Amino acid sequence: MIRINYVTSSKFKQQEILEFVENCSLTDGTPIKGNFEFRLYPNPIHERLEVDIETMVKFEVKEAYSKIKIPCIVEHAGLIFDKYKAIGYPGGLTKPMWNTLKQDFLLETNSANEEVIARAVIGYCDGKNIKTFVGETKGVLSDKPRGNWNFYWDTIFIPDTSTNQTYAEIVENIGLKEKLIKYSQSSKALISFLEYIRSNGVDDFWG
Repeated sequence: MIRINYVTSSKFKQQEILEFVENCSLTDGTPIKGNFEFRLYPNPIHERLEVDIETMVKFEVKEAYSKIKIPCIVEHAGLIFDKYKAIGYPGGLTKPMWNTLKQDFLLETNSANEEVIARAVIGYCDGKNIKTFVGETKGVLSDKPRGNWNFYWDTIFIPDTSTNQTYAEIVENIGLKEKLIKYSQSSKALISFLEYIRSNGVDDFWG
């Protein structure tokens, strides 16, 4: 059993991790449950504003490690407008924009029906090195917020492979398990990280 120390103060993310462990698998079919144990640390982490999400995550995971003093991971996710994908905008700025504009995000950014990429980055720090792992899901933004699962921008993001449902509607109508197994950029980033850890081994501090 490999222990993963995950630092997050988000109650939504904590719930997602529990579902992820229970239901998801690595790309070769190996179940997460029984092979990895997630220990959640609700420590608040200062977020430095950057467009580039990987730059943000490297800063955040270094701070997380300095707080709990053991190898750990953090995650940050954001939207990348397709027409601005060369610079990754809004990327790391998505969260403060969403927190400020909330349900007016689509109107104020003139982004209804825009093609976007949902990008999640996992940052891992073992006290010596920092590595990042990326997961992406292509999709479009809805014409208005839909669904009652009010986690971040889940009410406006429609993944390409869904039946025109936002993440919030998928969770509401089918279940969180469906989002995490079939669509989630966060699940993709986590699986990439877990496969790296399984292949490369872990420091004794993980035990």
